[in-house]
Amino acid sequence: MTNHPTGQQTTSDYYDPATPTNINTTPSARFCHLPPDILYRIASKLPPKEFARTSVLSTEWVRGCMSSACPRLTFDVVAMCKCERKDLLYAHVCQFVSEVNSVLQKHHGKVVETLQVKISFQDSSMLAPHIDTWVRFAAISRTKNLILDLIPERFWKKDDLYVFPFQLFDRESISRLQHMRLGFISLDPPSQFKGFPNLRKLHLETVKVNRKDLENVLSHCCTLEWLCIDRCRLHDELTVDSPLPRLLYLRVEFCFTKIRFNAVNLATFEYHGYFIPIDLVQSFKLQSANIKFYSNAIFQRTFISLLNGLPSVPSLTLDVCFQRIEKQWFWDNPLKFSNLKHLQLLMLISSKDNDKVLYSLGFLMRATPLIENLEVHFTSSSLWFSEAGPSKRDLGNYKYVHLKHIWITGFRAAKGQLEFLLHVIENAPALEVLLVEIGEYPPRKMRLHFVEEAMEIARTCIHPILSQNVTFDVKE
Repeated sequence: MTNHPTGQQTTSDYYDPATPTNINTTPSARFCHLPPDILYRIASKLPPKEFARTSVLSTEWVRGCMSSACPRLTFDVVAMCKCERKDLLYAHVCQFVSEVNSVLQKHHGKVVETLQVKISFQDSSMLAPHIDTWVRFAAISRTKNLILDLIPERFWKKDDLYVFPFQLFDRESISRLQHMRLGFISLDPPSQFKGFPNLRKLHLETVKVNRKDLENVLSHCCTLEWLCIDRCRLHDELTVDSPLPRLLYLRVEFCFTKIRFNAVNLATFEYHGYFIPIDLVQSFKLQSANIKFYSNAIFQRTFISLLNGLPSVPSLTLDVCFQRIEKQWFWDNPLKFSNLKHLQLLMLISSKDNDKVLYSLGFLMRATPLIENLEVHFTSSSLWFSEAGPSKRDLGNYKYVHLKHIWITGFRAAKGQLEFLLHVIENAPALEVLLVEIGEYPPRKMRLHFVEEAMEIARTCIHPILSQNVTFDVKE
C-alpha cells in the first residue's frame, strides 16, 4: 500500500521583493488553516520532490496534507500475505479482506486518486460483496484510476466472474474515471449506459461481455487514448464505427473474429492471436503495427488481408506461426503498402514449404515499393542446404530503388534463401548494408551444425556481386 500525494505539474507563486507590502494589513490565512480538500488539491499539483520542499514553508502544511489525502491505495493479496499465489489459503483471503476494509475505513470521506485491488476471484459468494463495497468506496472517493485484477489461476476453466456493479456509479463518479483495468469481470451495463466520458486508458483482460454492449461502451469513450483487450470471452466481430479521435494505442489478444476501428490518430497497433481480418483503413497516421498470427495461417492470404486493412502503415512486424505457403501466386495483385518502409518478417518454415521460400518473399517485396529496411528472420531445421524451389530468374526484374538495409537471420544456405538474396542485390541500387546471420532471432541457446559451411557459401555466392559501397558481414 502506498500513501503519498503526487501530480503532474508544478504551480508556484514566487515572492517578488520589488513589490511593496503593507505590514499593517490583516494577516492572510495560513496553509494549515485551509480545508483538507483544498490542501489535497494544491498538493496533487506538485511532483513528490517539490512537495517535500514545501516543508521549508510549513511543517503543519505537510502534516495536514499527509493526514488529509491518500491519492493512491494499492492492495495485493500475494504481497500482503507474503506467499505464492498458488499457496493462498482461505485464511489469507480473510486476512486480506479485513486489511482492505480497515484501510478504506480510515480514508472514508477523503479523496483517493487510485484504488488498485489484486486478488484471485475464487469464492464469489465471499468476495463479491466485499469487492462491491470497495468499488462503492471508489465511486464516492472521487477515484480517477480503478484497477480490479481478479484473474485466478486456470481462469479459462472458471465461469463465475465478478459482475461489475454499474449501479454503484452515478453520472458524476463515472465522469471522474480516467483509467480502468478490469480482469476476470463480467460486464453487463444497463441499457441507458453511455460509456465513460473522460476515460483515457482502458485494459480489459479475460472479461465476459457481449458484442453489442462492448461496442456501445467503446463508442462512448470518446476521450480514450490507450486500449487493450486481452482474451475476452467474445467470439464475434468487433466494429467500432463511432470516431475515437484520441486513440493512440490499440492492442488486441486472442479475441474476436474480425476487428474494425474508426481511429484516425492511432499511432501503434498490436495483435496477437488467430488469423482474423483487421480493418484500420481510416488510421492514416498509424506509425507501427506488430502482428503475430497463430495456427495454420496461409502466408499469402495473411499478407493480402493486411494490405487491405493496414494499407498506410510505415513500419510492420509480421510473425506467422505454423504458417502454410500456397503454390498459387498473385504477381498481378494491385494492392500495395503505400507507405511501408520498415518490414520485419518472422517466418517459421516447415519441410513441405522449403520450395516456396523464394516465391513468398518475392510476392512480399512486390507489395512494398517504398521499402528501405528489410528484416527476415527464419526458423527452420529443414532448410539446411535445401535445393528445393525455383531460381531468381523466375521472379523477373523488379527494382527496389529505396532498399538500403537487409538483415537475414536463420540462414541455412538453402536455395530459396540464396536466390532471394541474389535477386534483391541485383535489383537494389541503393543498398548500403547486408547482414547475414546463421543464428536465429530472437537469439536462443542451441547448437548449430554446418555453421562454417553455411557462412562460406554466403561469402562465396554473395560477396562477388556486391557493390564496393555495400557493407557486408556474415556472422554465426
